[in-house]
Amino acid sequence: MFETLLGLPLFQGLGYGDLTRILESTRLDFETAATGSVLIQQDQLCEGLTFVLEGDITLTTRSADRTWSVEETMATPFVCGLEVLYGSLRHYRHTLMTRSETRLLQMDKRTVGALIAYFEVFRLNVMNLLTTTVVRHDMLHWLPAEQSLKGRIRGFMRAHVLRPAGEKHFRISQQKMGEYLGEDKRFVARALHEMEHDGLLQLERQDIFIPSFEALLSASF
Repeated sequence: MFETLLGLPLFQGLGYGDLTRILESTRLDFETAATGSVLIQQDQLCEGLTFVLEGDITLTTRSADRTWSVEETMATPFVCGLEVLYGSLRHYRHTLMTRSETRLLQMDKRTVGALIAYFEVFRLNVMNLLTTTVVRHDMLHWLPAEQSLKGRIRGFMRAHVLRPAGEKHFRISQQKMGEYLGEDKRFVARALHEMEHDGLLQLERQDIFIPSFEALLSASF
């Protein structure tokens, strides 16, 4: 139990005494979810945190007009909900689904608040995770402008993923991507086919599969 908690982002750095107090005084709900279970639904009200301890999960984000989406594989352990647990925007931004049997820890908002109030290391971990997320999003707006169309396609994709690594599925038409980039669909299609020829992605109808986002980011355009 101690090793499990210390492996989670918000518990790292806590001492033996603090962990003992948490386990003695706090209700921690450990669960197992079957393959294909929807853990979190986009636009659902966030009432706590979901820690994914082990298993394969996908995180899907749909556009505001519901015309396209991005599906990502996420590394574990992983915590979902922290950025929308407090404040005025308290609805999940993503849908979380299991791809295999998955071990979870569910923690309600009241428990999270108590841990923030009583344990300084937990409070600092929350602040570090939130500020890191804010800075990463801010940095995206200040990256050098991509000159080529393939570079701009990559930039569009980078701006719409949560984790810039692993497999990605962009379920979007070339017409819709062209609208975002201000380019004719024909030129977008040509650039995507060239990227497919280079082994960076695979094209199907209204579906762009990227086997390694790291390889896409390191490509020279």
